Amino acid sequence: MMTDSYLNPPFRITRTSHVRLTVADLDASCAFYESLAGLCVSERTETEAYLRGVEEVAHHSLVLRQAGIGATCDAIGFRVLEPRDLDLAKAWFDARGDSAEWVERHGQGRTLLARMDEGFPFELTAEMTLMPRVLTDYAAHRGGRALRLDHVQAVVPDVEATGKGFLDLGFRAAEAIAEPTGRRIGLFLHRKNNPHDLVLAMGQGPRLHHFAFVTADLQSMFRACDTAGNLGFGPDVERGPGRHGPGNGAFVYFRDPDGHRLEMILPPMQFMDAEEPTHVWSSVEKHQIVPWGAPASQRWREEATPFTDVALSTEGDPARWVST
Repeated sequence: MMTDSYLNPPFRITRTSHVRLTVADLDASCAFYESLAGLCVSERTETEAYLRGVEEVAHHSLVLRQAGIGATCDAIGFRVLEPRDLDLAKAWFDARGDSAEWVERHGQGRTLLARMDEGFPFELTAEMTLMPRVLTDYAAHRGGRALRLDHVQAVVPDVEATGKGFLDLGFRAAEAIAEPTGRRIGLFLHRKNNPHDLVLAMGQGPRLHHFAFVTADLQSMFRACDTAGNLGFGPDVERGPGRHGPGNGAFVYFRDPDGHRLEMILPPMQFMDAEEPTHVWSSVEKHQIVPWGAPASQRWREEATPFTDVALSTEGDPARWVST
């Protein structure tokens, strides 16, 4: 069912924009994302690297920060339509009593860092420094030739409660995974024209399960896998190739040198018409949720990246899509 907040949001989020990660060795992490995923470096300092896909013109969709605190996620980023949406967002969060503060971010315009109900930190921005689109610079393409950031997946102990918070922000549930009791253990939330900008999965959290870049075709996806083998990352091809039922995307998952999980997917199906209802998948129908491909390993189900300085809830089962 269409929600009023999707049609008339308190402020206008347009898409998932970027992810901020901490890493132990910036050189090793940059080599992984440049060589295997095929991301481009927009800018780099001694302690930070800003990367983007070959189709992207925004300054970054992935930020790597060298830090001695272990592998964490500093924040997830969303774009809003224009700067006045940031002021609307600040007023909305303040009225709710949520954490919301203005922060400085290199390569971004004015940025609001927010956190709802002890959840994970996310930042909103309306503008980034423009960079050249290198989509047609074919000689410069490497690895999987990642086109653009598509979505992030977070692990949270209560999918329905966290989901409601983002539904109130104007997200819409394109798809869901529900147990026989009706409890939703997976939720695919979107603002752009495909099924997912933010995916929520049941588990101990909040934690970042993965972030996904789109690649053009299977040849590019297999090139990423072959590059992983050439560069000694073969054991870090964690899952796939396979196909998701939700979103209908072919996928493969990698673990980077710090254990952060990268998914590469083929372009997802379109989902944008206002009258289309949420598609609900049954958690016991494993053959539909993953039509083909090897079952997920225990570490894929249970391991994820903590958010920087955010305590984990003591509640929540190990993250999983299907009943075991």
